[in-house]
Amino acid sequence: MKYTFFFVLIFASISCGGKTSLSSTDQDYVNITLDLLRTRAAFAPGIDSIRIMRSLDSVYTRHHTTLVEYKKESSALSEDRDRTAAVFNAINDSIGK
Repeated sequence: MKYTFFFVLIFASISCGGKTSLSSTDQDYVNITLDLLRTRAAFAPGIDSIRIMRSLDSVYTRHHTTLVEYKKESSALSEDRDRTAAVFNAINDSIGK
């Protein structure tokens, strides 16, 4: 039993060792993006654009940010390829690809 636990622990360490962990800023970005995706998915075809903007603005308000800050963070992500991969892998994992 001790050996089985030991091998599982080693396997888990090896498989998770190469993954980049997300900072709190990156995790916030992932949460905002997921919330935006859920909000957009709930829109019916032909919905009024004002209603769409209000819904998206409510997401930014709920996360204590703005569209401008979200876009700024998106631009900052593009400067670090490893960070970008980690963030979008987290998003993909959360939505089930």
